Amino acid sequence: MSDAQVHDYYGVPLWLMKSYLADLGAQEVADAVMEADGWRAELSKAPVKRIGSLAVGGTTASFTGDAAALAAMFERLHWKTLRGGG
Repeated sequence: MSDAQVHDYYGVPLWLMKSYLADLGAQEVADAVMEADGWRAELSKAPVKRIGSLAVGGTTASFTGDAAALAAMFERLHWKTLRGGG
């Protein structure tokens, strides 16, 4: 297992991140904990970012697992979390 890698995904609500990770082979094994072969993600709501009157929420994900499995998963997750205009 590798050290935890923590990423914030703004504009991606918790329910949608769970769906993305399920599409990548994970199953929810506990509340907001997703596991797949070689990696695990613990999810929580990200702190809200504010710019003037604009507030954007999202998901914080703490990933652990085999380095190669994580790299392969991040490559696929990247395409799911791309946001236009940013």
